[in-house]
Amino acid sequence: MPTEQNRTESRNIKLVQIIETSTELQLKVRDIRNEEGVRKWMYTDHNIELNEHFGWINHLKTDKKQIVFVILDEESEPLGVVSVNAIDQLHKKADWAYYLTKNARGGLGSAIEYAFIDFVFNRLNLQKLNCEVIDGNGSVVKLHKKFLFEDEGFRGSNIIKQGKRIGVHFLGLTKENWISGRNDVFEKYQKVLNKFNISINWNEVEKEKHPLDEIESARARNNLNWMNVLRLVLELSPEHGRALVTDIRNIDKEISKLTDKLIAL
Repeated sequence: MPTEQNRTESRNIKLVQIIETSTELQLKVRDIRNEEGVRKWMYTDHNIELNEHFGWINHLKTDKKQIVFVILDEESEPLGVVSVNAIDQLHKKADWAYYLTKNARGGLGSAIEYAFIDFVFNRLNLQKLNCEVIDGNGSVVKLHKKFLFEDEGFRGSNIIKQGKRIGVHFLGLTKENWISGRNDVFEKYQKVLNKFNISINWNEVEKEKHPLDEIESARARNNLNWMNVLRLVLELSPEHGRALVTDIRNIDKEISKLTDKLIAL
C-alpha cells in the first residue's frame, strides 16, 4: 500500500462493517444501493425498499458466511460497499463484490481491490477468492484481471434482467498467485494505489450484543417455537405442544427482562 513518503498525501479511506454503523449511515447506503449505475450491474436491480434494506442488515448480524463493509471517506460519508460472501471455511474460499457511488472514482476501486484481496488472504486466511461479473461490464472484468484474477468460464444466459437473459463471467484468484504477484502489481499501479490509505476495521471476536439485537434474536427463536406448536397441535395432538409452550413462556420472560434493560439505558 502507500509508501511512508506518500502516506501523508493519501486520502484516508476506512472500511467499517455495516452492522456497526448508525441507522443514518445505513440509510445513506440504501441510497447508494438504489443508484441506477449500481443496480444496473447487480443480479437484482429493483428499487430496494426500507424494510428490505433493514432486513438485509439484520440478517448480516447472524450470517457467519458474509461480511459487508461500508466504504467511508475522511468525513465518514459512505462511498460504497464491499463484501465477502459465501465464506467456506472447509474449502477456504469465498466470493467478493463491491460497488461505489457515482461520485467515487479516481482510482478508488483499484485501491479497494488491492487492500481487500490482502484482507481476504491474510486476515480471513482464505486461499481462493472468486467473483462474478455480469456480461457487458467489461471494465470491471479488465480491472479484476489487473489484480491477477483469471478467467474461469462464462455462463451464457445465466440471469434475467429487464426481461432479457444475460451471461455472467466467472473469475478467480488463489492466495498462492496473489503472494507471488502482489509486489509486481503494486509496482505497476503504485501511482494510483498511493492516492489512498485503506484501513479495514474488522474484529473476529464477537462483541457484547446490544439489547435490541438480543430482543430480535429471542423473538426469532420464539417465532420458530410458535410455528412448531401449531404443527404439533394440528398434526399430532395438543399434549405434545406443552414443552414448547413452556419454552415460549420462558423466552417471553427473557424478552421482558431485556426490554427493561433497554428502557434503563
